[in-house]
This record gives sequence, C-alpha cells and structure tokens, in this order.
Amino acid sequence: MSNVSTFVKGQIKSIQRGVLAIAAASTSASATVAAVNTAKAELRSLGQTSAGTDVTGSRAYVVLANSTTVTATKSGNTTTAAVSWELVEYY
Repeated sequence: MSNVSTFVKGQIKSIQRGVLAIAAASTSASATVAAVNTAKAELRSLGQTSAGTDVTGSRAYVVLANSTTVTATKSGNTTTAAVSWELVEYY
C-alpha cells in the first residue's frame, strides 16, 4: 500500500506565465506576479526572441528577484529581446 505523503509532496499550488520585453536601450525588465513562497517556487525560462545583430548582447536570463517580482536581464543594450517565463509554486 502506498504512503499518502508520497502523493502530496510536489503538488502544484499555482502556475504563472508571462513574457518580458526588454527594450534595446535597456538591459532588464521586470514583472509583478502574485506572491509566492520563494523556498517552494521554481522559475523557468521558456525561450526568447531577439531583434538586432548583437547576438551575444541579446542573451537573456530570468530570476525571481523576490516573492512578487520576476526580472529578465540581458548583457547588451543594442538589441531588443523578449523572454518567456513560467513560475511554479508547490505546496
């Protein structure tokens, strides 16, 4: 017989998704999300697009800055970038 706690662990409490657009003249953009417990949350980058010729400068990453802010950052400020993200909070 299975232990019920095996199935309770890892249950998803919430999923939030979005896209952050970073302007060419900027290196970051942020979005406000519903509050999550950062110890029980996982942020994933789902992919990105960019426009311009500076491929290296358009590479972006996302971080959970705090319980209500997702921030995308790119290394250069000569191209635009759009980063898709998903934030999952577990019980």
